Amino acid sequence: MNLINFEFIFTFILPKLIYATLISLVIGAVVGGIVGLIMGKINRRMKDTLIPAMLGSFIGMMLLAMIPIFASPDTYIGGPFGGLAIMLKFIVVAPIGSIIGGVVGGICGLKLSPQFKPRFTLIGLIFTYSVMLISIYATLAPLPFQFVKLSGQEQNFLPNIGKIIGYEQKFDSYYKGIRCLRFTGDGRKLVVANSGDLRVWQIDPGKLLHSFPGLSAGEGYSPLTDSTVAIAITPDDKTLVTAAPQQIQIRELETGNILHRLEGGYYVKLTPDGTTLIGLKSTDQPSEDLGVWELSSGKLLRTIPANFTTLDPSYPVDITPDGKTLVVANSFYSNQIEIWDINTGKRLQSFGDNKGKRVTTLAVTPDGKTLITAQNNNLQIWDMKTKKIVRTIPNVGTVHTLLFTPDSQTLISQGEGLQLQIPPTQSNDSLYIWQVSTGKKLLAWKKPPGVFNIQAALSDDGKTLAASYEKEVKLWRLAVTR
Repeated sequence: MNLINFEFIFTFILPKLIYATLISLVIGAVVGGIVGLIMGKINRRMKDTLIPAMLGSFIGMMLLAMIPIFASPDTYIGGPFGGLAIMLKFIVVAPIGSIIGGVVGGICGLKLSPQFKPRFTLIGLIFTYSVMLISIYATLAPLPFQFVKLSGQEQNFLPNIGKIIGYEQKFDSYYKGIRCLRFTGDGRKLVVANSGDLRVWQIDPGKLLHSFPGLSAGEGYSPLTDSTVAIAITPDDKTLVTAAPQQIQIRELETGNILHRLEGGYYVKLTPDGTTLIGLKSTDQPSEDLGVWELSSGKLLRTIPANFTTLDPSYPVDITPDGKTLVVANSFYSNQIEIWDINTGKRLQSFGDNKGKRVTTLAVTPDGKTLITAQNNNLQIWDMKTKKIVRTIPNVGTVHTLLFTPDSQTLISQGEGLQLQIPPTQSNDSLYIWQVSTGKKLLAWKKPPGVFNIQAALSDDGKTLAASYEKEVKLWRLAVTR
């Protein structure tokens, strides 16, 4: 097991050390120079006090001013109040650190012998940077990223495979929690996105294959274009598509290199052959439509009306298994379902009625025979041939994700949890596993206390189930008895 998070040291702490060094050099030169001149004039030994006072002021700034600022989680909360807090702290600690350091440096310059001064300076610098690195690491560093293998059965659920840890954060502006995850087509790898960072994990033997860091704030990071909220992967596992709120990026999976940037966001899905991309198309209106892009070139082929609001955590749209049509529920307060031709952009069919509440998500079974819609805390099971509801699973909560095994017999649903109603009409379970043919609940997984942002993914072969929350990813072998 890794004990030291070297990625955090090189990507976060090292830039902070450089920044602190530059600030301390400037202030140390000014304040230390003044202190050294005063002490030199008093003792009539200007050459013995000037440089030592400047060096001492630099070290004092690093130890007494920069550590309290850069090693505090409050420094990274952002916003105007965060900036004000940093400014007030700097006004207090910078004069104290620079003046005390300058005085101590001047005294050392007067007392130490010339032969010992270089050695003492080197020891002081090593001590300063060591203390600052340890201070920042101890107060801010998350655990190193690693895959921890697990055995046995999770209580009342599925056999364990392992968990991925290292995403837990001690402050708000580094990893920012897990946003989404997706298995590759072969089911052997899992791509996990947190903020703008992407990591590719090998499930067996359980290791981190690739890490693609996102832009930092200094490099122009923007949550609207760089914070990944959705992932799609081509069947050949060569191309990765990510969606931020206002940008879709097409990447090479092996290298992370960005091939195309598209004007869309929030949602991405690929046709089964991997040649066509479906995503939300950016518009000037509060709602957004569906865009159809050619994956290889990034060319927008057509737009399909959808009228989705981007405030929703999920979108009621899916691609049929033959890759020819889209199933869309774009009416805000009804269960109207529309079928659109992907190649022509024409609406082919509409069914359902204007009763009931809005569909939060939907999915078509891999065999194309059944449609599942989630609305009004229920799951509706439709026959795709007759376009009629054949079964209703009640009181499942607000569902955001629907996943099917390849045989179309097993459904995994993921939702928000307990309703704010008395008495509650649903439990606090985060994942349900259902038998599609009967609507029978097979298993349920209770989310950990205090966890809100759950994401789920199922491998294409239906053998591995993953669920993530803010600090880790759990993986199970999907083995159910129907």
